[in-house]
Amino acid sequence: MLKWLTSEPTRAQAFTAYANATDGLACLYKEKLLPLEQSHAFHEFYSAQLTDADFTSRPMVLLVGQYSTGKSSFIRHLLGRDYPGLRIG
Repeated sequence: MLKWLTSEPTRAQAFTAYANATDGLACLYKEKLLPLEQSHAFHEFYSAQLTDADFTSRPMVLLVGQYSTGKSSFIRHLLGRDYPGLRIG
């Protein structure tokens, strides 16, 4: 019943080392997910296929909250210093 769990030869083939997580995600997307998206015309109905820039660009984060709830303090805490535009508003 759990033969797939104990079979070492197939498990050893499943692991591939990548230089970093971004390279691994990009490679897995191109090899596994992109062909599936293309075969089901996913890009015609939902969103365009991901490019290399989607994997290598910096993430964008939106921090939303009511007035005076600590948004700026939270960002200052993450950065460990004050930042330009801290006292706007």
